[in-house]
Amino acid sequence: MKIIDFLSDLLFRHQKKLELIAIFLLCMTISFRFTNFKTVWLWNDRIYIAVILVFIIISIALIWIKIEKVRTAGLIAHIKSQTSANGSNTENPIEELSSKQKQVFDLIAAGKSNKEIMDALYIELSTLKTHINKIYKILGIRSRKQAQKFKI
Repeated sequence: MKIIDFLSDLLFRHQKKLELIAIFLLCMTISFRFTNFKTVWLWNDRIYIAVILVFIIISIALIWIKIEKVRTAGLIAHIKSQTSANGSNTENPIEELSSKQKQVFDLIAAGKSNKEIMDALYIELSTLKTHINKIYKILGIRSRKQAQKFKI
Protein backbone atom coordinates (compact mmCIF):
# COMPACT_ATOMS: atom_id res chain seq x y z
CA MET A 1 0.00 0.00 0.00
CA LYS A 2 2.92 2.33 0.66
CA ILE A 3 4.09 1.91 -2.95
CA ILE A 4 0.68 2.98 -4.27
CA ASP A 5 0.66 6.02 -1.96
CA PHE A 6 4.17 6.91 -3.10
CA LEU A 7 3.22 6.62 -6.77
CA SER A 8 0.04 8.64 -6.34
CA ASP A 9 2.00 11.35 -4.49
CA LEU A 10 4.60 11.37 -7.25
CA LEU A 11 1.97 11.64 -9.98
CA PHE A 12 0.11 14.31 -8.04
CA ARG A 13 3.23 16.47 -7.82
CA HIS A 14 4.10 15.99 -11.50
CA GLN A 15 0.61 16.31 -12.95
CA LYS A 16 1.56 19.05 -15.43
CA LYS A 17 4.43 16.95 -16.75
CA LEU A 18 1.98 14.09 -17.23
CA GLU A 19 -0.14 16.39 -19.37
CA LEU A 20 2.86 17.35 -21.51
CA ILE A 21 3.81 13.71 -21.98
CA ALA A 22 0.27 12.90 -23.16
CA ILE A 23 0.33 15.76 -25.67
CA PHE A 24 3.74 14.69 -26.95
CA LEU A 25 2.59 11.07 -27.37
CA LEU A 26 -0.54 12.25 -29.17
CA CYS A 27 1.61 14.22 -31.59
CA MET A 28 3.81 11.16 -32.09
CA THR A 29 0.74 9.05 -32.83
CA ILE A 30 -0.41 11.33 -35.63
CA SER A 31 3.04 12.06 -37.05
CA PHE A 32 3.57 12.16 -40.80
CA ARG A 33 6.65 11.90 -42.96
CA PHE A 34 7.07 14.08 -46.04
CA THR A 35 9.34 12.74 -48.79
CA ASN A 36 9.38 13.45 -52.52
CA PHE A 37 6.07 15.31 -52.44
CA LYS A 38 4.48 12.36 -50.70
CA THR A 39 2.81 12.32 -47.29
CA VAL A 40 3.05 9.06 -45.40
CA TRP A 41 1.86 8.27 -41.88
CA LEU A 42 4.95 7.59 -39.78
CA TRP A 43 3.55 4.36 -38.33
CA ASN A 44 2.27 3.00 -41.65
CA ASP A 45 4.64 0.03 -41.50
CA ARG A 46 4.41 -0.44 -37.70
CA ILE A 47 0.80 0.09 -36.71
CA TYR A 48 1.30 -1.74 -33.41
CA ILE A 49 3.49 1.17 -32.20
CA ALA A 50 0.64 3.61 -32.84
CA VAL A 51 -1.76 1.31 -30.99
CA ILE A 52 0.63 1.14 -28.02
CA LEU A 53 0.92 4.93 -28.01
CA VAL A 54 -2.86 5.27 -27.98
CA PHE A 55 -3.13 2.87 -25.02
CA ILE A 56 -0.49 4.86 -23.16
CA ILE A 57 -2.38 8.10 -23.85
CA ILE A 58 -5.61 6.54 -22.57
CA SER A 59 -3.81 5.33 -19.44
CA ILE A 60 -2.41 8.80 -18.81
CA ALA A 61 -5.89 10.29 -19.24
CA LEU A 62 -7.33 7.83 -16.71
CA ILE A 63 -4.54 8.64 -14.26
CA TRP A 64 -5.20 12.34 -14.80
CA ILE A 65 -8.89 11.84 -14.01
CA LYS A 66 -8.04 9.87 -10.86
CA ILE A 67 -5.69 12.62 -9.68
CA GLU A 68 -8.39 15.24 -10.26
CA LYS A 69 -10.94 13.17 -8.33
CA VAL A 70 -8.55 12.84 -5.39
CA ARG A 71 -7.75 16.56 -5.51
CA THR A 72 -11.44 17.48 -5.65
CA ALA A 73 -12.30 15.13 -2.77
CA GLY A 74 -9.51 16.71 -0.73
CA LEU A 75 -10.80 20.21 -1.44
CA ILE A 76 -14.35 19.21 -0.53
CA ALA A 77 -13.15 17.70 2.76
CA HIS A 78 -11.11 20.83 3.49
CA ILE A 79 -14.08 23.13 2.79
CA LYS A 80 -16.38 20.99 4.95
CA SER A 81 -13.92 21.04 7.84
CA GLN A 82 -13.50 24.82 7.53
CA THR A 83 -17.25 25.30 7.41
CA SER A 84 -17.87 23.14 10.46
CA ALA A 85 -15.02 24.84 12.32
CA ASN A 86 -16.40 28.29 11.48
CA GLY A 87 -19.93 27.25 12.37
CA SER A 88 -18.93 26.05 15.83
CA ASN A 89 -17.06 29.28 16.64
CA THR A 90 -20.25 31.29 16.94
CA GLU A 91 -22.14 30.08 19.98
CA ASN A 92 -24.65 32.91 19.69
CA PRO A 93 -26.30 33.08 16.24
CA ILE A 94 -27.33 36.67 16.91
CA GLU A 95 -23.68 37.59 16.33
CA GLU A 96 -24.09 36.48 12.71
CA LEU A 97 -26.68 39.21 12.06
CA SER A 98 -25.68 42.45 10.35
CA SER A 99 -26.08 45.69 12.30
CA LYS A 100 -29.34 46.57 10.54
CA GLN A 101 -30.66 43.04 11.10
CA LYS A 102 -29.79 43.35 14.80
CA GLN A 103 -31.75 46.61 14.98
CA VAL A 104 -34.75 44.95 13.30
CA PHE A 105 -34.44 41.92 15.60
CA ASP A 106 -34.32 44.11 18.72
CA LEU A 107 -37.47 45.93 17.63
CA ILE A 108 -39.25 42.65 16.82
CA ALA A 109 -38.21 41.27 20.21
CA ALA A 110 -39.58 44.43 21.80
CA GLY A 111 -42.96 43.62 20.25
CA LYS A 112 -43.03 46.43 17.66
CA SER A 113 -45.24 46.16 14.57
CA ASN A 114 -43.92 46.35 11.01
CA LYS A 115 -45.20 49.94 10.72
CA GLU A 116 -43.41 50.97 13.91
CA ILE A 117 -40.16 49.30 12.78
CA MET A 118 -40.36 50.98 9.34
CA ASP A 119 -40.89 54.38 10.96
CA ALA A 120 -38.08 53.87 13.47
CA LEU A 121 -35.50 52.70 10.91
CA TYR A 122 -36.74 54.72 7.89
CA ILE A 123 -37.00 51.67 5.63
CA GLU A 124 -39.61 50.37 3.19
CA LEU A 125 -41.83 47.37 3.85
CA SER A 126 -40.03 45.23 1.24
CA THR A 127 -36.67 45.97 2.90
CA LEU A 128 -38.10 45.14 6.32
CA LYS A 129 -39.50 41.84 5.07
CA THR A 130 -36.13 40.97 3.53
CA HIS A 131 -34.42 41.66 6.86
CA ILE A 132 -37.02 39.64 8.76
CA ASN A 133 -36.68 36.65 6.41
CA LYS A 134 -32.88 36.69 6.74
CA ILE A 135 -33.11 36.98 10.51
CA TYR A 136 -35.50 34.02 10.68
CA LYS A 137 -33.21 31.96 8.47
CA ILE A 138 -30.04 32.74 10.43
CA LEU A 139 -31.66 32.16 13.82
CA GLY A 140 -33.70 29.16 12.69
CA ILE A 141 -37.02 30.60 13.82
CA ARG A 142 -40.39 31.03 12.13
CA SER A 143 -42.36 33.66 14.01
CA ARG A 144 -42.20 36.84 16.06
CA LYS A 145 -43.13 34.87 19.19
CA GLN A 146 -40.07 32.67 18.69
CA ALA A 147 -37.96 35.81 18.15
CA GLN A 148 -39.21 37.27 21.44
CA LYS A 149 -38.44 34.02 23.25
CA PHE A 150 -35.06 33.83 21.50
CA LYS A 151 -34.10 37.23 22.89
CA ILE A 152 -34.87 36.21 26.47
